[in-house]
Amino acid sequence: MKYLFGKIKTNAVWILFSVVIFTTSCSVTENKTIIDTGSRKKELIGTCTRDGFEKAEYKSWFKEEYSGYIPKKEITDKLKDPSLYRNLKVKIIFGTWCSDSRRELPRFYKIVDSASIPQNIINLTAVDTKKSSRDKNIDGISFTRIPTFIFYKSNKEAGRITERPEKSLEEDMLNILSSVK
Repeated sequence: MKYLFGKIKTNAVWILFSVVIFTTSCSVTENKTIIDTGSRKKELIGTCTRDGFEKAEYKSWFKEEYSGYIPKKEITDKLKDPSLYRNLKVKIIFGTWCSDSRRELPRFYKIVDSASIPQNIINLTAVDTKKSSRDKNIDGISFTRIPTFIFYKSNKEAGRITERPEKSLEEDMLNILSSVK
């Protein structure tokens, strides 16, 4: 009996160890950085999360643009409608080296926070100056300019905002989301 419990304890320790290693190795794939060969600056690459903008290299421009942007309240109030987010995914392709991305991404998150948009629908992919992410998660997606915000409703592309919005980011988002309810 003592042997059986000792064996169970040992197996439990190995299972726990394996789970910790697995979850740690999965999270390492997010918010990777590279050194850009031209500028010699650190840049995000591949799959990212919002936490990536807390790194010293990106924090100052992200915070400055985020705090300086004031989205239109009448639009963000309309964006609070939870029905807009049913079966919705947002894919954002950007570059931390790109001035348009540095402007629009913090603004996007200011809108997300102001309108209480669920963050689990957002998928970020950072690309290098050659517009490669070194990941498979943007294979098959056609884009030439960044940032590119792609809105998918029920796995079908509902609309895009490319490089800069036509009216404002929040108005363009509302137009896309309202047209595909």
